Amino acid sequence: MNHRTTTKFWKRYYALPDAIQDLADKNFEILKADPFHPSLHFKELSHKENLWSARVGDHFRALAIRESDELYWFWIGSHAEYDRIISQ
Repeated sequence: MNHRTTTKFWKRYYALPDAIQDLADKNFEILKADPFHPSLHFKELSHKENLWSARVGDHFRALAIRESDELYWFWIGSHAEYDRIISQ
């Protein structure tokens, strides 16, 4: 699986605290090595077609759209914001 990011993703990423950026970087390395590592909770959201989620620590998540063998990471932020987004 190939990973791509959007400009909006990077804007949100750089607005995160440094510790969360570091954790996101570490989790991305895990994701590339083992997408289904249990710490990532990487999954397709059942009620949203082609929308995938990955955990970034206990309180943050990242979202991607899957198209064929590509994941386009477009959002990263708090779990509370994530809950609002996926409930729409």
